[in-house]
Amino acid sequence: MKVYLFMAGLLLLFAACTHSQQVTNFIPGIYANHAESAYSVADDTLIVTGENGNANNYHIIRRTTFWRKEGNKKQPPQHKIKNYTAVWDNSKQVLQITQNGGLLLFRPDENKLLMENSEYRKL
Repeated sequence: MKVYLFMAGLLLLFAACTHSQQVTNFIPGIYANHAESAYSVADDTLIVTGENGNANNYHIIRRTTFWRKEGNKKQPPQHKIKNYTAVWDNSKQVLQITQNGGLLLFRPDENKLLMENSEYRKL
């Protein structure tokens, strides 16, 4: 009986490690989001790269272009660029932004990244 429990434990550990490796392999890349409301239109891009020398640290560049709407007319575009650092939390399977505590959840099987209420597609 103990042998079966030990084998089951090893299988669970292997499955968890395999999933974790799949997620961390998926992280680096470019992700895009498009959002539109009655008041604005926004295109958001996240560029996520690993930092050399530390497998758990990442650099994120967030580029946002948005247009305010007045009536049915788009106003001139506005651009923002923000730089973040983030740390991979293996136990929670999330990337946490160090500047604001934000969490990035990756879904490799769906080709998605989730951040707050936004869903990004990997390009």
